[in-house]
Amino acid sequence: MTDYIEQDFNELENDNFFYYWYEIEGLTKIRELSRQLRTFFKFKAEVLKLRFQTSLKPNEDHRNTQFYTQKQEVESLSSDFINLLKKIKKSNFSLEEAISSLFFESNKKQLYYLLEIIKKLSKLIHQFSEMDIQIYPKFLKFIIVLAKNICFVKKCLQIKFSGFFEELETNYFGLEEELEDLLEKTPSVKVNKSKEQYEEGLSI
Repeated sequence: MTDYIEQDFNELENDNFFYYWYEIEGLTKIRELSRQLRTFFKFKAEVLKLRFQTSLKPNEDHRNTQFYTQKQEVESLSSDFINLLKKIKKSNFSLEEAISSLFFESNKKQLYYLLEIIKKLSKLIHQFSEMDIQIYPKFLKFIIVLAKNICFVKKCLQIKFSGFFEELETNYFGLEEELEDLLEKTPSVKVNKSKEQYEEGLSI
């Protein structure tokens, strides 16, 4: 009789642990997806600010802040991101299929490296969403294109949430077009050719 009680108690403990773990994991995921949405809406707000502001000249006070350090970091990581995606892409598969196939390869080095890069980039993208980067419209466009492509990769890697990231990717694409149209109508913003080519390299 005692053995049955101990067995039931142990099973109850295991069930409680499982539900506790599931609850923690669920809350963590909800927070992550919520942060993704906040980031998008903050960039949307930056585009609206840019639409209605009278001057696009950057404030010189920003030049000695951490902004430029983070800007260099995100550009460097973005270059690594592009190069890695080029290596992952296989001639007989689409990029989406090639990324998904990383889960089934015996050597998962590329998968772990890709996860590490998008984690760092996602953190930096969120940090930039907290800044007034509408005063740097070309860089704002770069970040929006990058965020769109990060969503594409997450859509391929996080199958359970592929619908969420696909929708977010579509919204970033719309925001990119809105910003591009706005910059074309603003003569004071001259498009830097090398920067434009860099953004095209991010396009998937």
